[in-house]
Amino acid sequence: MARILSVLFFVFLAAPVVADDIFCEQPWFTRNLIFDRAGHCFDSALGMALFDNSDCTPGQLDMPERDQAAVAMIRELEQVQACSIDTSRTTLEHLSSFEYLRQMDVIPIPVEHESGCIGYLGEALSLRTGPSNSALHLDATIQTGMDILFGHLAEGDWDFVTVYSDNWETGPLAHGWTRIGGHPPECRQYAG
Repeated sequence: MARILSVLFFVFLAAPVVADDIFCEQPWFTRNLIFDRAGHCFDSALGMALFDNSDCTPGQLDMPERDQAAVAMIRELEQVQACSIDTSRTTLEHLSSFEYLRQMDVIPIPVEHESGCIGYLGEALSLRTGPSNSALHLDATIQTGMDILFGHLAEGDWDFVTVYSDNWETGPLAHGWTRIGGHPPECRQYAG
């Protein structure tokens, strides 16, 4: 029961979003990571501290349509959550919680409402750096009995997931893209 309450705590926060909390920091970081990979030149203290300007290209960015759409969706999420990140500082309070995004080939798009699979009942699933069979394997798999948190937009029949053991207090075991098949996985319980 405590595990379910932990999931629901993350899924259904009723309190209003504080402008610089993790629910605003992650979308800001995700959006700017997409910009960084497209060659954006950062001029804020925060942008310059977190991203590499050595390979930036001044002027208009040439981003793939997928990334343009991702940026638009993330901006909308930030607006809905009334986010306002202080870019005069040089770090994010919760940066370690989403630093894993840097290793992804395809940056997942965060969504407003998360859901969870408590006690996965299917066969082992490998995690990858992107939503394709050609993406690199990460050194992690989803095993029977683990819990899976869905907090990002699916791409086709690929989901970006956060995987936990049965002890959520120890934090996530892994993050990555996995092909669940376009339908909810078999689980003991669902949250969200």
